[in-house]
Amino acid sequence: MRDDLASVQAFLAGVIPGHTPIPEDPALAEAAARFVTGSTRLTPAAQVDIYRRQFWLRHREILNDEFPGLACILGERGMDAFCRAYLDAFPPTQGPFRALITHVPAFAEAWSGFDEGTRRGLVVDMARYEIALRDVRTGPDAPPLDPQKLTSLPEDAWERARIVVHPAAQRLAFDYPVHRLRKAWVIAGEPVVLPDAPSPVKIALYRSREIVTHFEELEPDAFALLDLLAEGVPLVPALGRLTEPLPEDRQSHVAANVGRWFQQWTALGIVVDVELPSSS
Repeated sequence: MRDDLASVQAFLAGVIPGHTPIPEDPALAEAAARFVTGSTRLTPAAQVDIYRRQFWLRHREILNDEFPGLACILGERGMDAFCRAYLDAFPPTQGPFRALITHVPAFAEAWSGFDEGTRRGLVVDMARYEIALRDVRTGPDAPPLDPQKLTSLPEDAWERARIVVHPAAQRLAFDYPVHRLRKAWVIAGEPVVLPDAPSPVKIALYRSREIVTHFEELEPDAFALLDLLAEGVPLVPALGRLTEPLPEDRQSHVAANVGRWFQQWTALGIVVDVELPSSS
């Protein structure tokens, strides 16, 4: 019985992810009759084919649920065609759920099936953003920065202390403001109006203590500084690396705003710790 069950499981695992309708393939239909009894209404092949079709419908539904902003851009028919093509290229497996969606941006960059006039860059940006939303929502957590830790730091701490960025936070640069577009279309239910042209933007994507995702638009110098801090560069050396190539007016702008940026990142929970290197 155990071998029989294993054989049935192996057969179903092999044919359910397939695209060929079971009744239309004589070899598959014959195999189905060996493993499945059928019913008074359905042949064994037709019965197995129900599971095969449901398998693909379920995974297309998952992609629609995970990428509602993408669906707004492509429309119902376009999204269905995109999902079909994507699942053909990357058939679902029993691996981690994240593996099902991970290739969507790269696939969108190369797929030739978009309708004429579809803004590929907008599609790719939206796919990247929607994957980032999931990753920020499900990523690791960290306690907020203790304000007393800042007051107890020695004067030279900013020369050598490592600023710790929340492990789930992300810094993202887009050609299109997909964070605002998705919020308008998916959250607020506003009509879908596609942008006429790119409008580059940089954001920090983070989550609150209530596990709600938020975005904060960053000016280019603030974005670059946060990147350096996330890499582990202490604040003062990071400022030096950032401002050295800048013209004098932008150097002054960074100096005048760095305190405000840091306070904002701390208040939002993007910066969660300041670590001094060991003295040993």
